[in-house]
Amino acid sequence: MEALYIKLYEKYSKLKASKDAELDKINQDQEVKFVEFVSAAETLIEHLTTENKRLRQNIDELRDEVRSQRAAKDQQFDEFQERLVEEKQKNQKLSAEVEQLRNMQHEGIIHSDRIGQQEVQHVNNVECSPRVSGDQLNESPRRMTRKRANETSLHVSGDQLSESSMRMTRKRARLFAATGSAVNGSAASAHFQLSTGRALLEGHPKRIVSNVHAPQPACCQANIDSGAPPTCLFQNLVECLIGLRVSIVDQPEGRCIHAMHQSSGYSFSLTWMNKAAPYEGELLYNVSSLGTFAQVAPEWMREVIIFSMSMCPIFFERVSRVIKQL
Repeated sequence: MEALYIKLYEKYSKLKASKDAELDKINQDQEVKFVEFVSAAETLIEHLTTENKRLRQNIDELRDEVRSQRAAKDQQFDEFQERLVEEKQKNQKLSAEVEQLRNMQHEGIIHSDRIGQQEVQHVNNVECSPRVSGDQLNESPRRMTRKRANETSLHVSGDQLSESSMRMTRKRARLFAATGSAVNGSAASAHFQLSTGRALLEGHPKRIVSNVHAPQPACCQANIDSGAPPTCLFQNLVECLIGLRVSIVDQPEGRCIHAMHQSSGYSFSLTWMNKAAPYEGELLYNVSSLGTFAQVAPEWMREVIIFSMSMCPIFFERVSRVIKQL
């Protein structure tokens, strides 16, 4: 029996040793795997931590950028609000000035109509009483001229006179010319001096009677007829105002105004189309040379244009605007 126990014990010992060896091997394998898992987890945690820090930095930068953009937008919005308020105030002031100018223009038209009626009535009175002496006829227009000049200087300025007042001036001039046959030569001369003198006092060039009756200065005659250098005061004034060299050119259809911009070579001509009505005629624009404006000139500067006398300020304003771009 003892030998059997010894054999059983040996088998048990061998079996236990083999089992322990297997368990140790399994434990070692598990330990190696666990170490690998721990190292991989640590690496992943470190990577995630770094990525988290980077993302937080990006978020902080984006927040700062949003704050700066919001501050810039708020500042820009405030500036736009201030500009809007300023523009509204300017528009209100301009509207008030326009309304004031309209009222003054309306008052000027009414006042000029009253003056015209008074002059027509005065002419009728002169025609009814042709025996009035020349001294009395000269004295009466002088008083009327001084009175109208004072009233006009109080109510309207020369730049605010309307087209109806210009037509009334020409009508009065024709009436004065027609009454010359009814009264003596001195009375007709007095009426003509009354009309032209009032126009000079009011300071509006359109109210001057036709150049047929008014003699031209010697400087103007020499400059127009002989083509001499610009010695005419009116021509010098026009050249200073519009910045163009102005001269008179003879063409088959008649004399026309030739204007040239010396620095660029741009030149054009203006021909008077309707000579029967001096202030209601039309001008024919024809370009002669575009010069250095050939690449930048608008279409209207290249074409032939016909416009009325009332459009002259707008025409020269647009020409000056193009010239200033050079």
